Amino acid sequence: MKAPKTYFSTELHTSRRDLRRRLKNLFAAPRRRGVLPLACILLLVSMLGSLVACNTEAGQPSATPDLPQSTQDLLGQIWEGVEGPDAVLNAARSYVQDQYNHWSVSTGAIALVDGVEQMVGEPAQYDDWRIESLELVHHYDDLDGVPLDVYRLGWRLHTTTPDKVTLAGGMDMDADGWVLATYPDATYLVFDASMEEPVYLFDTMINDCEPGSELFADSLRRPLQWAFLQGEAETAARAFLSTQHLEQKVQLSALTFRQEVSAPEGTACGVYEADYLVNMDGKWVSMPLDLAVGERYYLVLSLSEDGATVLGALQTAPGAYRREAEALAWGVPDTDFALLWQGGGWYGLRGTADHLDALLGEPEVTDISDGAVSYQPGDRWEKRSWPDLTLECYVSPEGETSIWTMETSHTGFRTNRGILIGSSTREDVLRAYPTASDQLNWDLEGDFLWFGPEDGGFGYYLIFYFDGGDTVQRVQLTDYFD
Repeated sequence: MKAPKTYFSTELHTSRRDLRRRLKNLFAAPRRRGVLPLACILLLVSMLGSLVACNTEAGQPSATPDLPQSTQDLLGQIWEGVEGPDAVLNAARSYVQDQYNHWSVSTGAIALVDGVEQMVGEPAQYDDWRIESLELVHHYDDLDGVPLDVYRLGWRLHTTTPDKVTLAGGMDMDADGWVLATYPDATYLVFDASMEEPVYLFDTMINDCEPGSELFADSLRRPLQWAFLQGEAETAARAFLSTQHLEQKVQLSALTFRQEVSAPEGTACGVYEADYLVNMDGKWVSMPLDLAVGERYYLVLSLSEDGATVLGALQTAPGAYRREAEALAWGVPDTDFALLWQGGGWYGLRGTADHLDALLGEPEVTDISDGAVSYQPGDRWEKRSWPDLTLECYVSPEGETSIWTMETSHTGFRTNRGILIGSSTREDVLRAYPTASDQLNWDLEGDFLWFGPEDGGFGYYLIFYFDGGDTVQRVQLTDYFD
């Protein structure tokens, strides 16, 4: 049985004062884009037929690598001349083994099908990996208070089915089936150099600048902040898993940071891959039991100055979690019935209106409680209006808002499936939403297509208005509830 273990919950656990400082830095740091992370070389294929390379944050730290107690059971080979401290070699082996495991169940291609990210195609088969180079390329005496050693790692995987390999970005495959599953000379392992032996912090893929440059240092700062929050993340993960198995003992085996996703101002949101065990009748059993082949278990954590909270769990293929994670971060139950702001952020049915207040400024507010349903003493209904945007919201007695209707002609919004206000056509809508209907329903009037429950009954609706032309002029989201 694989023994439960976690990493960096003590070495990197600092005082509450230091933690708050690191959280503040994390929320304030610029979110640099444009670098393709190694673990997420994805092709986002929309229903409109576009093919887009996935861009996420520069740093994709794996702060809790699954470092084995012994490497004798691992596949792989290390080329002659590759040397380094034991901790560095172990981290390199574990990293490449992790990539071997990842690509053995993933094609690297993610399609947006009916608004849900899904893996496309069949994964290639791999039977070996190799480490070709490992060199210390830069040392920082003090980067945000931490001395760091940065190693560049050269590696490849061997496939027995080269015809199934999808090459994207800087990926390459030689004539013998050895696959470079990232950009060349772009994989870095980062270590805390403050102790006698280096301590592995995270990995990152950086292909647009060289170690030692200011741009390279900026690329390390955000994943470094996440690495120092590992202890907080583990505490929150254990608490969440314990609530899922109230009558059983739970042990966290590994918690690996995979990706940061957009989140409201004042918070940061990260996706963690989790491995955990539950004691059943005296035996430790790997969970969850219903994982399908190729799926992984992910926790979505929100961090603020008040600490870490698990927003929810996802079971999906590697890389196919971003949309669902963002929906959790923004408090939107379904991104099909929400709109994505051009600068980031999801706003839609049952989500809070407060995020829009922060984005667009103070709205004009009208009380519309007269004649409306009341659920508890002190609640009310409000209309909130900005130029080109109107909301109808339920407001709890505590002042918490929930969007029930949203109508906008603002070109800064687009739908989950890529429909743009002011430029997408009727044909585009029908291609993205094949079940969309132009039949009269509820109180709808004018020239429209609606997407919602197939029986036209109660539920969430997304309505496109064309106003007599062929271009989407405005969009409405409405919750027709019983």
